[in-house]
Amino acid sequence: MDKEAIKKDLLDGSNTILEKYGEYELVDSISVMNMAAKTVFLGSLRVHNEDNVKRIKDDLKKEFKNYGDLAIRDEKVVPCCAPKYVHISFNVSITN
Repeated sequence: MDKEAIKKDLLDGSNTILEKYGEYELVDSISVMNMAAKTVFLGSLRVHNEDNVKRIKDDLKKEFKNYGDLAIRDEKVVPCCAPKYVHISFNVSITN
């Protein structure tokens, strides 16, 4: 398993999906957790247009399901001094 290649694919795929729906905050990096039995890749996206959330989550599922076990969560965030957004996080677990 080439972890750097998977990390790059997840990063590029996330940004392509965000750009597809006109979201302006792109993903800077994907985190990697190495464990004895598996490797977990963690991504975090900010979606400012709530109408795009379901479509972005669906696209993430289609794009990343073949890598391993995929989990996607979302949460609305309302900061005091910035525009509100929906935080979408995903993790892909790959057995070593």
